[in-house]
This record gives sequence, structure tokens and C-alpha cells, in this order.
Amino acid sequence: MLQAVFNGRGEFVLIALAAVTIAALIGYFAAKRFLNRPWAYAGLSAVLVAELSVTIFFPSPGHVSGQCVLNRNFSEPFATEQGLLNVAMFLPIGLLGVLAVRRVFPVFLGGALLSVVTELSQALAPWVGRSCDSGDVLTNTLGAAAGALAGWAVVRAARGELLSLRSAAKPTAVIFVTGFLACAVVWKAWITPLAVDSTSLQIAGGDEKSQAQQVLAKAFDDHFDIANVQLQPGQNGAPDMLLITTQTGFAELSWPDKEQLTVSLENSSKPGPGSFPVTGAGAAPKTADEALRIATKYAKERFPWGLKDSYVKSFPVGDDAEFGWMVSWRSRIDGVLMPMRLDVQINRAGRVSALLTRHTEESVSLPPRRVSEKQAAATASKFAGGAKTEAGNLLAIRREDEWRAQWTIPVSVGNDVYPVYVDAETGKVDERASPTQGLPTTPN
Repeated sequence: MLQAVFNGRGEFVLIALAAVTIAALIGYFAAKRFLNRPWAYAGLSAVLVAELSVTIFFPSPGHVSGQCVLNRNFSEPFATEQGLLNVAMFLPIGLLGVLAVRRVFPVFLGGALLSVVTELSQALAPWVGRSCDSGDVLTNTLGAAAGALAGWAVVRAARGELLSLRSAAKPTAVIFVTGFLACAVVWKAWITPLAVDSTSLQIAGGDEKSQAQQVLAKAFDDHFDIANVQLQPGQNGAPDMLLITTQTGFAELSWPDKEQLTVSLENSSKPGPGSFPVTGAGAAPKTADEALRIATKYAKERFPWGLKDSYVKSFPVGDDAEFGWMVSWRSRIDGVLMPMRLDVQINRAGRVSALLTRHTEESVSLPPRRVSEKQAAATASKFAGGAKTEAGNLLAIRREDEWRAQWTIPVSVGNDVYPVYVDAETGKVDERASPTQGLPTTPN
């Protein structure tokens, strides 16, 4: 993870290490001359500069966001890798702070204030270009608290002396009240809060990892091992997703229904060992029909449900089929595109390089359709301020555990094209589009 974060930023790493070293030396010699416990002050100075380096001064190509994300799920940050890293980053600040100044509560407040200042700076500093996150403040503060308690335990175990809470209470209160009030003013003046249900990728448990392994084994046997599995909470009615990392590619699996699977084994015009060989495929394909033959053989063995009562189309991917061919199976009933999806990409070597499946065990029962495509297009255009529309598609879409027939109408606004969903029964625009509803619809 750290290699991915700091890759290509060698100069920053060297500058940060130099700054940390200089801060440690300054802290040591200053404490040795004017205070006590120079090694504790050296460590505290080093970790403070390290925290500022990787948060406020870490280079980023973004811009001033002016946004702070407020996570409604207070427990979520503690189940994420990012949250654990935040705890680990602030724990030594609390520990070394208590060892240096011998005050527990002021050190804890200092850690909390540092976290708030850091997050606000990330949202407002032009060279940072990131949003602040309430989950980061929670985990940072927890780390500072845990470190301060650990420092208290170390001092007590060594029979050292801790200063009382009343010692220098007035100046301490003035400093921290002023600091938090200043942060409140900055928040009110320049920050836009954004409340969300979740903000981070969570650490997957044993059951999630086991199920992910089983689903991928059904598609590709033991062709590769899973390197990592993370849980991404769903938004706007979409299911949760398991984000699966392999040695050469990645996969996404809807959770807990396991209804939708997207896999990218390799994304290269030159076939490599990451793609999956189809037993008995024969010679490498040179045409779309030959790719169709290989994909059909693979689908019959692994996903026979996708071939039943469906139609198929094989088309090239990339210029002159440099990435191979995509073979897609779809099903329409009474003109409505059903939720079933099966896409198999066959590369130039005749191997599977990508896969998309969606299989619903439940029966799909739709309400009556009373709105034509022309009427839906007019509604979508009006909704988008008179924007130009393109040919639409009638889809079966699950909305809050209910199947609906909805027109998806592409709307052009400037150089952007986005879909507007119009209910085929009510004729009203449905703004609850989600990644699940955004699955590819081709072939038509």
C-alpha cells in the first residue's frame, strides 16, 4: 500500500525524511537546554512533522474542494484500513506527548485539535486538493486518546510524575478554546458539509473472502489467488460491493446477494498469462464468429443460464479488435430488457480477458407500461432543461425491492451524455439511478 502511495514521489519522501530528522534534532537539543526528557521531545517533534508531511504537505493534483464529508455511520471508519492507519498515525503523538510534557488531558485535546486543523487544511489548502472527513477526525482522536493512555501507563509503571489536571489549567483552557473556536469560524465561513451513509472501503471479513473465492473459482477455477478483498457500502439503494484484487486484475461482486459479478483479468492488446484459457477452444480467433464459438463453449460450462431464452451479439473491442471481441447475451420479454447480463470478452489468443454476469433467481414481474419512448424522451428533455435526447431503452430495474419497467433516455448537455430514467407506468422521472442500474445494455 505504501509503495503505491509514494510511487513516483521520491523527492517528496526525501524532503519529508529530512524534515522529520531536523525536527527531531531541534526537539532534542531544545529540550536538553531548556526542558527535560530530550528524547521524548525529539520523538514528539518527529511524529508531528511526519503527520503534517503526509497530510497537509503531501502533493496532490486536486483542487480546493471546500467540502467536509459527514459520515452518518459512526462505526464505519473503525472497520477500514484507512481508519486503522489514522489510529496508528496519532497513537505515537499521544504516547510521546505524555512522555514529554507529562500531561494526559491536554495532550489528548492537542491531538483532537491537530486532527481538526489537518482535515480543514486538506479541504482548503490549494496544494492538497482533498476533502475532509469526519471519520478521519474520529479515528485520529481515538489514536491520540489511546496513545495518551499508553503514555500515562508507561509513566506510572516507571514511577514517574504526572502533572495534575489543575496545573496550568487556565492557559491550557484558553489555548484550546481559542483553537476550536477558530476552527468553528473556518467551518462556518468556508466549508460545505456533505452528509453521506458511508465514505470508506471496509475490511472484508472471513465470510466475504470465502464467498468471493468460491464465486471466482466457479468462473475461473484456481487460475489465480485473491490478494485482497474490501467491502464498499452501497449508495442510493445500490447493494454493497466486494472489491476483489488479484495479482493481475480485479473483480467486483455485489453483496450479499452475489447477483452481479464484474471481472477484468487483463486490459492489454497483448494477451498474457492473466487471461483464462478455455478448454478445447482450438485455434486463436480471427473473426467475431470464431470468438462467439469460444465464448459459447465457456458459457455453456460455467453460466448456462445466460444462454437460455436469450439472444447474442459478438463485436470487436478496440481498433481492428486489438483487445479481442465482446460476446454479449441478453433477454427481452415484451420489449423490456431483462436484468440478466452475460458478457464474455475473448482476447486475440482465444482466452477470457473480462467477464460480466448478472443472474437473478427471483422471477421478474413488471407493472403495466403506459408511457411510450416518445413520451419518455419528452419528459427527459424537459427534466434536463430542454436538452437533446437520443434513442432510449426500456429496462427492468429493481427499485426498493420492486421491479419496475423504466425508460433510460440518454440526454446530451454540452459534451456530456447522461441517462435519465423515466418510469414506464407513471411517466415520472426517477432520480435514484445507481451502479446496478447502470449495467451495459448492448446489444440492443
